[in-house]
Amino acid sequence: MSSKNNALTAGLGYTVGNILIRCISILTLPIFSRLMTTEEFGVFNVFMSYDAVLFVIVGCALHSSIRSANLEFKGQINAYTSSVSLIYLICAAALSILVLIFGDSISDVLGFNQTLIYLLIIHSFSSALLNLYNTKISLNYSYKKYLVVAIINSIGNIGISLLLILTVFKNQKDVGRIVGSTVVLAGIAIAVFIMFFKSAKPKFNKEYWKFGLKYSLPIVPHGISQVLLGQFDRVMISKMVSDSAAGIYSLAGNLKIIMTVITNSISAAWNTWFYEMMDKGDKAAIRKRAVQLGAFFTILSVGLMAISPEMVFILGGKEYDLAKYVAIPMILDALVLFFYDLVVSGEYYSKKTINIMLATMGAAVLNVVLNYIFIAKYGFIAAAYTTLAAYTVYLILHIVISRKMVKFFILPLKWLLIYAAIAATMAAGCIVFMNNLILRWLLCAIIITPMLLLLIKDVGGVKMLFNSILKKEN
Repeated sequence: MSSKNNALTAGLGYTVGNILIRCISILTLPIFSRLMTTEEFGVFNVFMSYDAVLFVIVGCALHSSIRSANLEFKGQINAYTSSVSLIYLICAAALSILVLIFGDSISDVLGFNQTLIYLLIIHSFSSALLNLYNTKISLNYSYKKYLVVAIINSIGNIGISLLLILTVFKNQKDVGRIVGSTVVLAGIAIAVFIMFFKSAKPKFNKEYWKFGLKYSLPIVPHGISQVLLGQFDRVMISKMVSDSAAGIYSLAGNLKIIMTVITNSISAAWNTWFYEMMDKGDKAAIRKRAVQLGAFFTILSVGLMAISPEMVFILGGKEYDLAKYVAIPMILDALVLFFYDLVVSGEYYSKKTINIMLATMGAAVLNVVLNYIFIAKYGFIAAAYTTLAAYTVYLILHIVISRKMVKFFILPLKWLLIYAAIAATMAAGCIVFMNNLILRWLLCAIIITPMLLLLIKDVGGVKMLFNSILKKEN
């Protein structure tokens, strides 16, 4: 199979497969939201927010070094991956020792007992290792391996969690959900370790570790800052309002996930393709594909905003009704994150990751400050808007830095402003017509139809869109 077809097949495979996997989670979410109280649902989502922080620390963001390591150590990527995976074990062991010594203090800060904290370490370690594996196999567009693992994780997580909630943990459904998620992920992590060690004997390699840590450590604060931007509002809501409010807020986040799962799927192929186009000096091709992708994701965000109140009701029921006021800014978050994902490729390509860290940390601090002020004053719904404001600053900073690194705008500013104006218009309309389904859908049709016609005319349909995004020139 040609490299062009490999890229196309992988991109479509990642995207379609991820959507199907996410559909499994979305379709079962109404079951969990109805089996669990809003408080229990909130506790589980706060656990996952802490996991997102610890995941970065345990893995030292080493997954981000894989693509550069593949170029630096040609033909040695198996040995490199096997070697640096030992760092994950060391970090997880160190955290476990800290909990053993300072368990009571850590429990007071997190609001979890020590058993849940150990589960948190296991979960984050397993997540980090799985992310390392996924990044490695994406080098060869091995989407089938990725999908197999993702399906096992998704179905196993849901199945075991439901079993535990209905049997052993009837009175602690949040704990049952946490245990179910952790057990499955830990089993996958063990299998991944075995695969790594079979491909290359694990051993300390000073050159590998030095390269990986030098590249990745500056990204650790960046990763933590991303969590502060994207998920720590749930923790703050839990502490400042209630676990129930955190649960309602978190349910709306699943609409954002629908967008981000598509973004993440495309990114696996986009980043590899971007590196290759940069090596060829084909900046025009990069800009063209970025504009096309921007149109595609703007259409998705507009469509999702139009049906967001109905989606909230389906996912959670009347108990989660307030989540519909959170959903729209969260969908805008996802669109902003997609634009970020396009432009940040230039920063990673330049290998100057310190700039990534500084920009993200600045936006994260802004988000925490704004959340603290406005949650206290206006309640948990305000967190969705303060987070959107922080994400906007986040994108602007990375656009400036990326432009400085690669000497061109990956997504031309004219098109970025057009997409932003379209999305903002739809968001305002949806808020005004929140309780009028017909007017919301009519506005959506008015906005989407001309964009969709232009997009189809330009690239010959969705299939051709992905072909143009992912194709490799001979």
